[in-house]
Amino acid sequence: MDDDDQDQPDQSLRDRRQAQSAAGDLSRMGIDPRSLGLGDPEPRTPPPQAEPEEVDESHGRVVPIRPEFSSPSPEPAPAPEPDDSVRSPSPAEQLLSRASNPEPAPRQAGRMLRTVARGLTTPDAALAVQGERDAVDAIRHRQTDRRIVAFIAGKGGVGCTTIAVGVGTAFMAMREDHTVVVDVQQGSPSLGRTFGAAEPRTVGSMLSEVEATTPPAAATGLGLVDGSGWDQGLTRSDVSGVLDRLRADHTFNLLDVGDDAGEAGHAALARADQAVVVTSPGELGIGALRSALDRIKIVNPQATASAVHVVVCPHEQAYREAQREFAGALGVSVVVVPPDPYLQSGHAYEPAHVAPATREALLRVAGLVAGRRPRHD
Repeated sequence: MDDDDQDQPDQSLRDRRQAQSAAGDLSRMGIDPRSLGLGDPEPRTPPPQAEPEEVDESHGRVVPIRPEFSSPSPEPAPAPEPDDSVRSPSPAEQLLSRASNPEPAPRQAGRMLRTVARGLTTPDAALAVQGERDAVDAIRHRQTDRRIVAFIAGKGGVGCTTIAVGVGTAFMAMREDHTVVVDVQQGSPSLGRTFGAAEPRTVGSMLSEVEATTPPAAATGLGLVDGSGWDQGLTRSDVSGVLDRLRADHTFNLLDVGDDAGEAGHAALARADQAVVVTSPGELGIGALRSALDRIKIVNPQATASAVHVVVCPHEQAYREAQREFAGALGVSVVVVPPDPYLQSGHAYEPAHVAPATREALLRVAGLVAGRRPRHD
């Protein structure tokens, strides 16, 4: 046999081994050997991810035989017992707290908010129209009692006087009887001069007359009575006396208490059959709301449940957040008042100049006040 014929099988074996080695190297590099004509290697499959196992450092890997007998989870700490000395927050406080710390709106809601801001559409328009109709019906409902409503604030500068005058203006525009706003604060600006009464009168000057007289009125017909000066505050008898004179001719007697914590403010709150609490959003608004509610609970507990909460917003963002949080609130009457450029410029309330949304908000407040059935002493 020829030597060349004897070397041929060995050469073929060596070529086959080299091809297999090259194919293995290409497979480890992530290249398919078949694309280069180097054989048919086994397909690569990703290694299965093993479950984490317990390891004993002295004996190596250990697989638990009974997984259900693994180490028990720690028991939860017992909940602290409630402290009875701490007053639980009211529904309005809870909602106002959420409004002051809102969660960011979802990204998909951005287009809707921009559309609403441009006035192209109104969310829940049907509900808003129905709410306004209900407010109008409540305002026009015939009243058989003489109403005394106290407008109170936990701090100054939130618009308590504006809300009281706005509600009184709505009553005068939609009712056939009379409404009066009486300022019981000490040292506050004159209501008569602020809202254009011809001859402003104070509580003291009204009581000095032998016979009951008609209080001066604004151009809208709303009666206005000023409080006292800085030198001397009103007394309980002053508040009772002026109310006895006004109640004969006025169905709604609106008392502007504000944040005045004097004797006259307490007397006005004690005589009221309903309270309207005016506040602002944010931490300061929450604190003011708590202060006002605590005062109502002490002076006139029966007026707490029927209180109307008015949140006056200083800017659009706070208004949108408060609307979102207070929408559909149960167990509490809340009206959110939007920012108004006319009022924020320092002007007094004038229905013809404020924004329509402001008038609508005050209309809802008036509806909640008129719809209240007063207690009978």
